[in-house]
Amino acid sequence: MIVAVTALPAAADDVEVHPSWEGMPEVDKIQRILNVTAQGSLVSSMLAVLIGAGVLGLGRAFGSMGSGSRAASYIFGGGGGALLVAVCAKMVAWLVAPSASQPA
Repeated sequence: MIVAVTALPAAADDVEVHPSWEGMPEVDKIQRILNVTAQGSLVSSMLAVLIGAGVLGLGRAFGSMGSGSRAASYIFGGGGGALLVAVCAKMVAWLVAPSASQPA
């Protein structure tokens, strides 16, 4: 055991990691899939808000309290989904971006 420990180098080289899409195969296809998925999520979120607003309007017109609470969940869910898509995109960009404190 002592022989194995003394055989290790005295100082190891520093390891640096710079995550990026550079050099990865099919980057354009992956980016296109991410863009289409984000756009579909935003469209479905906006549809949920519009459907919720329509149900809320019809519920108030016909005096239905049950449809009003369901409509509110559609509206808040659609708004939350759109916010989640925007925030997640910013978080991924922030995590992958090179840090200003580290040399490039």
